Parts: sequence; structure tokens; C-alpha cells
Amino acid sequence: MAKIYIDECGFTGEDLFNTDQPIFTLAGLNLTEKICQELKDKHFNKVQAIELKHSSLAKRARSQQMVIELINDLDFNYPKSIKFAVVHKRYALVTKIVDILIETVAYEDGFDLYDRGANIAYSNMLFYLIKGLTSNNYFNEFLLSFQKMMRKRTKESYDNFFRPIFNNNFPKELDELLSIIKSFHIRIGFSELSKIPDNVLDLALSEALILMYEWKTDISESENIILIHDRSSNMAQDKDFWDKLVSPNLNHKIVGYDRRKMSYPIRIEKTYFENSKNFAGLQLADILAGAITRYFKWITNGKDENDEYGKNLSLNMPGSFGGHMIWPSPDVTPEKLGTIGTNADDPIEFVANIQKNGG
Repeated sequence: MAKIYIDECGFTGEDLFNTDQPIFTLAGLNLTEKICQELKDKHFNKVQAIELKHSSLAKRARSQQMVIELINDLDFNYPKSIKFAVVHKRYALVTKIVDILIETVAYEDGFDLYDRGANIAYSNMLFYLIKGLTSNNYFNEFLLSFQKMMRKRTKESYDNFFRPIFNNNFPKELDELLSIIKSFHIRIGFSELSKIPDNVLDLALSEALILMYEWKTDISESENIILIHDRSSNMAQDKDFWDKLVSPNLNHKIVGYDRRKMSYPIRIEKTYFENSKNFAGLQLADILAGAITRYFKWITNGKDENDEYGKNLSLNMPGSFGGHMIWPSPDVTPEKLGTIGTNADDPIEFVANIQKNGG
């Protein structure tokens, strides 16, 4: 039975616009508790705290170096034992605009927006063109008003999002890009918001699912997985649904598109939400999640030369760790996006059926 520890950093629920925490990271660690304890003793034996937390270690240069030495040790001795899911939250808000507004209109017109990665291409274009052809202030207000609309679901918040899209004189290229969002208002309207599931902006469960699928592909088909997650995670509230999604008893099914396909079952025998004080594995996962988050925050902040910790992390961040990212890219073609390939069943319908019927 494989055992994986997982912890998160930068979780802000549906507040993807959060200024202080622009990055969300999940870190998964596939090592025994014995090895994790040995790594803890080796690298942090001078830390007096019983429970290791990256937020505390990051405050001092001496303990920052301990974190970097841990990363180097893992890269050299256990390079296949680490996977991350990293999310650029403001870009994720753009992808939600595409998923919720643009895909709805495309679907009514008989167009599958997910085929060949058109949803990713549209997200990339929106992210770069709105900032490039308007201003950072407008781009931020655009994202924040969308977030408020999806969290409040009121007519006022709906109007506050759509009104500027109709009232501004945008450059032609951007106006054409926004025309399908305008179509949502003209053809579908406010009533559609009530049909969208609650907490649609919360990424924790979906990112954990993808991360565990990636772990499953590295683990023998004869093995199921025991997952140990920090009990402070918001995912604990969705445990019943999570258990249905990852059950080893689901029938075999492949869903998704091109390189973005997933196969079920995920084969998680049991998920435990535990106190991290009792598990060295959870503490190391916390440190790794925090370090990766700090590294990518350093990147989004313009690679500040005065941030010594950020610079040191960038110099020591290995390419051997696995995982995936939700991150903006200038790529817009299926060839550049790597979204050429066969498609399988609709993943949204599959997950909805599990939620309704248990599989």
C-alpha cells in the first residue's frame, strides 16, 4: 500500500484575487514516515519547535538554508518522491471566466470549447490582451468584479461585472475577444448564475484530484493508496464527496481531452485528515508547499533582487519534481499547448454522476 502525505499553502478559498497570497500550492510526498522523520532530524535538528512550519522557518536566513538543503537532499536522493500542483490564482480567475461564461455560450452554439485546448488558448489571450490593451487597474477590476459576482450571485454584482464591458471603448482586438462574454449577457443572462454550483472558485479539491491522479500513474496497478492530509485543510469539509471521487471501487473510465485525460479509479483506499504535529511527513509537505509558493511568488513579484530567500530558492529549485501548473502562457495554438490528441468522455458529466449517484 503506497502512502502519500499532502499539504497546501496559499489557500484562500474562493478569494482568488487575494493580494497577499497570489499562489496556491499543493505538495505531495511519497515517502515512508520513517524516512520523513530521518530527514526532519537530519536537516532541522537545531529547530526547537516540535512541529515544523515553513511560515516560521522562512523568517530567518539560517532556517531558510535548512529548507534549501532539504530540497537539495530530496532532489538528489528521492527525486521521484515529490509532486506539486501550483496555481496562479488570478490566471485561474481568467480560466473560470472562460469555463463559466464563454463555454456556456460556445456550448449553445454547438462548439466544444475544450476540444484541442481552445479554452486554454482563450484564457491566455484574455490574460495578456486585457492587461496589454487596457491597464492593470482595469484588468484587476475586471477580475475582482467577476469574483464578487460568482461569490454573491446578486443582480447588483452581475451588473457591476457586465456594465464596464459594454460601456468601455476597447481596442478592436480586445472588443472582439470580449464579444462572447457580452453574448452571455445578451442571450443567457443573470438567471444562469443560480444554476452554477456553489464554491465554483474553490480550487482545492479539483487540484488535489489531479495531483492524486498523477501519483496513481506512478504507482503499481496492484497497489492502492493511503492519503494523509493535514486536517486543517478545507478539503476535510468535502470528505464524503472526495471519498466517492477517489474510490478504488469505481468502474474503469477514461475522461477528458488530449493530454488532459484522466483514468478512473484513482485507487485511494483511505484518506485521513490528521494533526500535522503527529507526522513528520505532513510537516515536510508543509515546508515543501511553502517553499514552492514562496518561489513562485518571487517570480510573480518581478524577481526582486533584494529578496535573498526567493533568489536562493530559484537557484536551488530542481526540475526533477513532478506535478502540474495552472499558469499563464503566451501560447494559443494546439501545437504549442500540446492539446492535439484523441478525446474521451466528458469529465464534468462523469464527476456530476459520481456526486449524484456515487459512481
